[in-house]
Amino acid sequence: GVAAAAGASLSECNSLELSTTVWAYARVSRPAPALFDSVAAESEPRIGSFSPQSLANTAWAFAAARHRAPSLLTAVAAESAPRLQAFKPLELANLSWAYATARHAAPSLLEAIAGEATPRLGQFNPQQLSCLAWSYAKAGHANARLDAAV
Repeated sequence: GVAAAAGASLSECNSLELSTTVWAYARVSRPAPALFDSVAAESEPRIGSFSPQSLANTAWAFAAARHRAPSLLTAVAAESAPRLQAFKPLELANLSWAYATARHAAPSLLEAIAGEATPRLGQFNPQQLSCLAWSYAKAGHANARLDAAV
């Protein structure tokens, strides 16, 4: 099928194409475990080339699909944390949602997201704010500044 064909050519894909592939499968709730495994293996060594949107979408897709990829999520967290100032509010909300939903512990990332998001909360729409608040509650990660601001 399509997933098998896509999986065979992943080495030719750039970071946007990799993240969009898993995002699309997760968005339509189409199970494709072999494809997700292949995307994880192909993405991890290239994670430094992923844009903020591709990082957030990749984490979101794996969480939404309930496909475990702990090594990839650890790499996404490490790559994202120092670059959060370049993330849009939607990307920050989706990234926090992904880690809470996947139940992948990333306290340093969540602290960094809180630090970046708190002074920018006026840029978040109501859905993004509720997603952010839900994510921190679900992850059991308290941040006094973010809690007070939200």
